[in-house]
Amino acid sequence: MEHTQKTIAVIDIGSNSIRLQVARVIDKTYKVINDYKATVRIGDNVYKTGKFSNEAIDTLLQVLTNIKTMMDSDNVEVCRAVATASFREASNGQEVADFIKSKTGIDIEIISGIEEARLMYLAVSYYFQINDCNVLLVDMGGGSTEFSYAENSSLIFSESTPLGCSKLSYEYLQGDPPNDEQLKNLRAYLKDVFDEKLPKKGVTKLICSGGTINNISAIYNKRQNLSDASVKFVDTVFAKHFLNEIAGKKIEERLKISGVEPTRADIILSATLLVNMLLKRYNLEGFYTLSGGLRAGLTIDVMNKMGIELIFQGGNTDVTYARLVETGKKYYFDDAHAEQVTRLAKILFEKLQKILDLKDEDYRLLEAASMLHDIGQHISYSKHHKHSYYLITNTELPGFSDSEIAIIANIARYHRRSVPKLIHENYLRLSNNARHKVSKLASILRLADGLDRTHSQAVKDINVDIKDEKIIISLEIDKNSNIEMEKAGFDKKKDLLEKITDRAVELI
Repeated sequence: MEHTQKTIAVIDIGSNSIRLQVARVIDKTYKVINDYKATVRIGDNVYKTGKFSNEAIDTLLQVLTNIKTMMDSDNVEVCRAVATASFREASNGQEVADFIKSKTGIDIEIISGIEEARLMYLAVSYYFQINDCNVLLVDMGGGSTEFSYAENSSLIFSESTPLGCSKLSYEYLQGDPPNDEQLKNLRAYLKDVFDEKLPKKGVTKLICSGGTINNISAIYNKRQNLSDASVKFVDTVFAKHFLNEIAGKKIEERLKISGVEPTRADIILSATLLVNMLLKRYNLEGFYTLSGGLRAGLTIDVMNKMGIELIFQGGNTDVTYARLVETGKKYYFDDAHAEQVTRLAKILFEKLQKILDLKDEDYRLLEAASMLHDIGQHISYSKHHKHSYYLITNTELPGFSDSEIAIIANIARYHRRSVPKLIHENYLRLSNNARHKVSKLASILRLADGLDRTHSQAVKDINVDIKDEKIIISLEIDKNSNIEMEKAGFDKKKDLLEKITDRAVELI
């Protein structure tokens, strides 16, 4: 059965880089199949002369011609290309856009700062649970910075400001390194804009996007030995330290700092200063970064215009849960079975929580493992529990840390066949506390999966009676349902719970 509906592409033409993302639409989600970046700095001349130079136009044509070839190779059916601040400010922006279309067929849409902010907010809504906080979204490009502010998922305002890192660097930080007076003037200018455009207080979560700020977070993650992901967290202590580290350095000295992208060494100071001032203004412990935000927002917007509503857009759905469903759909899982196993796992978790000494927050790990336990079947049914482990560890799960993803993957790995053993390398490398958690939660997942052995969703409820020497489990089932296979599945998978609790487990 063919699941793919369309292959779509989005192109983000920024002041510093041009990005292509090609994705295949799968049901109510999408899977990225190609991601390409060219660092071009086409906006530099615009901020100096007010127009694109002939060299910048030649660069644009070359990059977009290559992108057109890639899209043709991927059989792209729908494409949306947008240009941001540099095109908005260039006196010949529309002329260049028309020229590119005549040569490549790519129709460049010069979007407003407000539209750019809307698309970024769409991406943030996709990646973050924001219905319980006050969020300031900062999308910092080379020529402009877009701010969006939301309270409890309600967008209050979006503003486009001329605070792009290239523009600020050119106008305020021309010294190499900049002197104290230049830094003081930039701080004063930023404060004036913040006071005019942004809330005085009340922001509880700061989310930043844009290549240069993402470079800052990549440096932090590298120093902390954290895995690369679309969503990262950077603490305030590091942000302050990094600002002090680079403020007095020449560009050639910044280039020697591990992780600093060569094309951003001259503009990273303005971005670092801006984010530090926001952290101090709202007294925050750190900020989140989102890479590929505009491309994600564009992709979602294109799908919406195709009549496809993504799972997270379907009402008050928990974003983390929606992303689990979407991840499962990317691997064509049996969603009815996954949801049934998750529902039964929740019932068992609540009934067994005390005897297993589990915390309320442990359920979110079990929920994720329950939803994704079978995705390994996308590779092969044989040993699919091991394939599930591999896919989970190599899939971004926003809302979960690296250590939590390792636990989730191990829980899913043990939903069938062997129970956890220290001879298993992936289990052994976990901390002692994490291993105990995996064993307890896997014991629940094994039972829940066994009770939907036929994928018929016959079990409606579970009653648990915990005795001194045994745990007695009874089921409420659909009338006329045959659950012999479920009973056999249960008996086969009760071994881990019996071992952990030192009690016999009986199904009556």
